[in-house]
Amino acid sequence: MPAASISTAATGLAAAVLASTNDPASAIAMLLPLAGYLPPVLPGSGAYWARNQAAQDAIASNLRCAACAALARASALYQPISYQDAQSVRLLVCDAIDAEATRAADAGIDATYRALRDLRTAVALDLAVRGANLAALVEVTTLVSMPSLAEAYGLYQDTTREPELVASAGPQHPLWLPLTFQALQR
Repeated sequence: MPAASISTAATGLAAAVLASTNDPASAIAMLLPLAGYLPPVLPGSGAYWARNQAAQDAIASNLRCAACAALARASALYQPISYQDAQSVRLLVCDAIDAEATRAADAGIDATYRALRDLRTAVALDLAVRGANLAALVEVTTLVSMPSLAEAYGLYQDTTREPELVASAGPQHPLWLPLTFQALQR
């Protein structure tokens, strides 16, 4: 199989994983393992084995780079709900890109290393800027369990934010929020 076909297939696979979900968070979760894929070492030794191992490593690197590019696209589509959420996604995606950039640098593939570092910088800046103006998650502690609608009004003076509060607190039933839960600061 020609190298161009392998590259096209790797890019197509990463794009298909990204397109297979409606939610960028799901795409990120599915692409992270692909971006960190390390094939097993082939058994054997000798010149033929070395060529096969090098080919396998090159194919895996191509796949990981395609996954890193798709991760960057998914992170651009992702809409964080809080400052901490933006920072968490930033850390996950940038760590995956950093790992591949390090592997490329170790292999002496300078152009790939530079491209991945530029990609990492763009992702980090994008999520830092978008997360900077978002509300932070804070821990809310109450003395008695409250219905989510009353708690939404008490925290935000806005009952339309009750579904957001229920999603954040994760109660067994919305009539009884836990005594301690995470909620957006504003």
